[in-house]
Amino acid sequence: MAVTAYSAMRVLGIGPVGSLVAAGALERGQRTVLADFQSQTGDSTLAAAVTEAFRIDVAQSQLITIVPPNHISGVLLRMRRDPRQRLDLELAREVAIREGYKAVIAGAINAVGASYVLSAQLIAPESGDELAAFRVTASDSTAVIGAIDKLSKKMRERIGESLRSIRANEPLETVTTSSLEALRLYSRAWRAIEVEWNNETGIALLEEALAQDSTFAMAWRKLGIALGRRGGADASELAAYEKAYELRDRLTGRERYVTTGTYYWFVVDDREKAIAAYRSLLDRYPDDVLGLMNLSGIYGFQRDHERALELRRRALALDPWNASLYWGQTSTQVDLGDWAAADSAVEALAGALPGLTGVELLRGFLAYSRGDYPAAWEHFLTLRDDERAGLQWQAAASGSLALVAATRGQLEVSEQHSHDAAIADQERGQPDARRQEAIYSAGRDLRFRGDAVGALRKVDEALERFPLDDQEPLNRPYLDLASFYAWAGAPDRARELVAEWESEIDPRVQRGIERKHGVRGEIALAEGRFEEAIEGFRAWDRRTDCTICALPGLANAYDRAGVPDSAIAVYERYITTPMLLRYSDAWALAVAFGRLGELYEERGEADRAIYYYGKLVELWSDADPELQPRVEAARRAIEALSTDR
Repeated sequence: MAVTAYSAMRVLGIGPVGSLVAAGALERGQRTVLADFQSQTGDSTLAAAVTEAFRIDVAQSQLITIVPPNHISGVLLRMRRDPRQRLDLELAREVAIREGYKAVIAGAINAVGASYVLSAQLIAPESGDELAAFRVTASDSTAVIGAIDKLSKKMRERIGESLRSIRANEPLETVTTSSLEALRLYSRAWRAIEVEWNNETGIALLEEALAQDSTFAMAWRKLGIALGRRGGADASELAAYEKAYELRDRLTGRERYVTTGTYYWFVVDDREKAIAAYRSLLDRYPDDVLGLMNLSGIYGFQRDHERALELRRRALALDPWNASLYWGQTSTQVDLGDWAAADSAVEALAGALPGLTGVELLRGFLAYSRGDYPAAWEHFLTLRDDERAGLQWQAAASGSLALVAATRGQLEVSEQHSHDAAIADQERGQPDARRQEAIYSAGRDLRFRGDAVGALRKVDEALERFPLDDQEPLNRPYLDLASFYAWAGAPDRARELVAEWESEIDPRVQRGIERKHGVRGEIALAEGRFEEAIEGFRAWDRRTDCTICALPGLANAYDRAGVPDSAIAVYERYITTPMLLRYSDAWALAVAFGRLGELYEERGEADRAIYYYGKLVELWSDADPELQPRVEAARRAIEALSTDR
């Protein structure tokens, strides 16, 4: 009867004999690190033999799996330790902490006269607390093997109960650094950047990690990623990538491929070499999330959306809590015109990471990209008013509200939100935020109000207050300014800025080099060289990942060159090409609608003309009074065309 009760208690997980597996608190095969046995017998070979014998015996347990030596060696390499060195308790605990393992077993063998005492402890890695201890005695050396069997049996019987009290930690990132503290900081930074979309916190944590280990190559690489996503820090971003690349020989093969791919993609813009690095990585490690994530990004840049989507799906199946992967999947689904799948991706993100602050930004851009401006406005407002939202999100929300307002012709509202975004950016350490605000404001004056004189004065005053020389050359907005001056009718100044950009910056790292073709197209357009302008915009369109950015300028160039059929085709391609981040709609969408109405009217196609005039009226129905004459002109055109028809 007692035996029956004992067995029932074990199966049901009741009382001191209940196993963790029976209680449902421990998965079978829980990985555990076995430290090398210590020996006070003076015989180091005996300790090694006891360790291996104990490993074999404990391996019979279905509760735990002793981490194999070859895996331990790999962890030691990432710690920059000799993979053959003795695994003492302190080192075993660090291995367990890095890998997220739940327990460490440490043992010892001592001589007492002719006898041997064998002991083992179950240790919690983080705290070092002893959770259970076991001891057996061997009468002499011939009885040691039998004693090992007894010791492992005692541990196997009780290990389930002992492990019940240990909380398993998330594994730290599997990257190379000698500093455990640096690795902890890196792992927290990775979560902040990829899961929480909090670049500011991630950057601060990475800087702390690098203070602990300045040779931490993967931390340098991640710092570059975070700086790039924050924006406005090109020089620091590239310096971080280059530092990681310089340290690549310290890395494991997997990390070296990732670092090399990042360098060729973001620093020297050699996408073929970047693709080769990531493909080599995935040939050897098909489930490497970083490799899948980065290679999908390059394919997206090359507009190979089907291949990008397939890689992103594979990555999400492996890492379903990576918020950045959901953003990439949503963007790719939009590129493919699959709006239902894009909606599903956003809601999958909301379900995987409830309460994620940035999900409203993604919802807002998805609504904006499909032309649902009231919904986009509400999402961006929700983000702006979220008490948890830091400066990063305040800047993003205000900038997005400015985008929606400008698209709908509400210039004063757009100006106010642009100012709010600039203040938030300035407070979070973006030194050029106010100058960029002035450039964007001048662009609105130029494109909407036709005030070239006032726009030029506004930019000139901003450059006096915030000189370009105050920044690293790589951080200076040469191409933004050149584009502005070309549109403002000052092509000579635009040409000077392009030349300065080319002379000041190493050609290997000229960011936005494809944009240069567009700026040259704008300069040619300003000077009436229409064929050169067309070729410049076409070159930009061929080289950029942005499927719509070059199209408004190209359509305008065809229009002014007297090729209306091509102008119509390109304007309509602009309007109908799906893309998540349609920043150019702020100034180009209304122009496209209005000009298409005029071009179709000139061709005598009343239905098409009415359709596009109607789209302009709908878009600008609540536009500022100064823009309402254009709306009224479109309404009159609709009325006249309808009467004639």
